Order: sequence, then C-alpha cells, then structure tokens
Amino acid sequence: MAEDRADFETKGAIGIAWIENPAKGNALSSRVLRDLLEILNIVERDKKLLLLIVSSRGKHFCTGFDIAGIEDTDTVRERLESLGQLLPQVERLRVPVLATVRGAAFGGGFELALACDLIIASEKAIFCFPEPALGACPLFGAIRLPPLIGRTRAKEIMMTCRRVSASEAASIGLVNKVVADEELMDSAIILAEDIVKKGPIAIQMVKVSMNRGIGGPDLAYMKGYELSPLASEDFQGGVKAFFEGKEPRFKGR
Repeated sequence: MAEDRADFETKGAIGIAWIENPAKGNALSSRVLRDLLEILNIVERDKKLLLLIVSSRGKHFCTGFDIAGIEDTDTVRERLESLGQLLPQVERLRVPVLATVRGAAFGGGFELALACDLIIASEKAIFCFPEPALGACPLFGAIRLPPLIGRTRAKEIMMTCRRVSASEAASIGLVNKVVADEELMDSAIILAEDIVKKGPIAIQMVKVSMNRGIGGPDLAYMKGYELSPLASEDFQGGVKAFFEGKEPRFKGR
C-alpha cells in the first residue's frame, strides 16, 4: 500500500474519499492530488452516487501541501496546478460534497474544505492559512473565504495567519456544525443520508443555482496569479527560513 494516497469507498448512494497520508498530517502530495481528481471523475460518472464525503484517516483533515520538495519550484508548480484543477472540480461536481474536518485544515486543506458544499467540524478542528508566513498567497482561499465570513474578518485571518478554532468557525458561519470528535463520521453519514433521500435533480439544482456566481472571472484571476509568488525572493527566502527553523526576513520582492 502506498504511504500517501486517497482511497475511495461507497455506502449505498454515498461516496467517501479518504485522504491517507497520516505520517505527514494528510498533506497534499502529488499522489494524493492525482487520486482525488480521479475520485471526482468516478463520482461524476456514476449516477448511482448522490453525495460525496471528503474525509481523512488520522489526526488531521489536511495540513496543506506536502513540504517534501517545496524548495523545488517545479514541484510546487505541479502541485499548485493540480490543486487549481481539483478545487473548481469539487465546486462543479454534480453532487453535493461534504467535508469532515478534524484536527488541522491548513493551507490547501483549508481551501479543499472551502470548495465543499458543507463542512462538519470536530470540536478539535483548527483552520489556518499559513502561506503568507512563507511569502505566498492562497488565492483560492482569498476568493472563497470572504463571501462566507465577511471581507474584513477574512482579511484579518489570512493576513495574520492565525488559527481559527472549531467553535469560532461555527460562530462566524465557516462550518455547518461542530460535533464531538468521536461522532464526526457518524454525524456526516446522518446528514448525507438525509440529503440523498431528497430528489436528486432538485438537490443538483440547489447546488448549481447557489454556485452559479462562483468561478468565471474569479478563477481566471486565480489562474493568472497563483504561480507568481514562486519566483519572488520573499517566497524563496520564506521556504529557506522554514527549513532552517528561522524567522523569515522578507524584502518585498
């Protein structure tokens, strides 16, 4: 069995995608990203499936990019391009997507949760965008977070890289509900089973109608700028400082 992967199983009309990279906090390796894209293709084709749960094995939902190879610009570019395909595809998927978040949802993991239609969080969940501390910007998050929690609050959370607890996430409308850690998957299955009992065409129309305003110019903007920080001295210096355990000294270029 591969050490990093995304697995897939079904429970009746419900599909479950499992991120499996627990040794690295379920980080998004190139393999995990490829597997998730393939799972989305499977769900899109299988008309018997009416909802997808995105979950993970281990202590954390997803801690963002696998830091292995992050100092290599080509590796980072490949993963950013894969993530840039994955997130809009989650939003466009014909069925609702429900994220179950326990532990850390950092960086790309936070963005993955934001791309989902619903989020159930464990009481131990923590949300954070640490990218600015490395000299990078999570553009998908910058586009998707403000409509959920308000522009000024989103700016403060992203500019300070501070961590948002599950209770705060619920109070600001970031997640649908918070449950005890041991009840996370059971709660997700109960909600999923409730949704799939409804008319599938109606549910699909609800998703399409509410998501009709996202994408387009926003995603085009993201595509145009998501790779630009990689060439900056700030990003290179931030990554170097990260691996050396030092405070980065940004130059603004």
